[in-house]
Amino acid sequence: MRFPAILIVILILSLAAGGMPGLIIAAVILAAGYLFSLRLNPRIRHRSCRGSGRASGWLYTWTWHRCAGCGGRGQVIRWGATRWGTPRIREEAAQQAAAVTEARQRNTWR
Repeated sequence: MRFPAILIVILILSLAAGGMPGLIIAAVILAAGYLFSLRLNPRIRHRSCRGSGRASGWLYTWTWHRCAGCGGRGQVIRWGATRWGTPRIREEAAQQAAAVTEARQRNTWR
């Protein structure tokens, strides 16, 4: 998980401009913005398949199979949305995690 440099710059500038109260106000505003963005956009494009839902073969690179990381959907639920998102998104993330755990226990996980 990468922390965007612009957030660090905003926090440093708010500390320089307003001292500790400015830093606290900026941190609260940034946290509220993050929580709001989790509500609007709970899913992101899966990185390893680049959002296509297909992964190329290891030996025969021209062949394709369903991406195991996203289940062929091309999207994954954001890290924060699994904890602070809407109840529907949290429930979906819990169901996906339970399905992965069950598949690994039955040795059917890729």
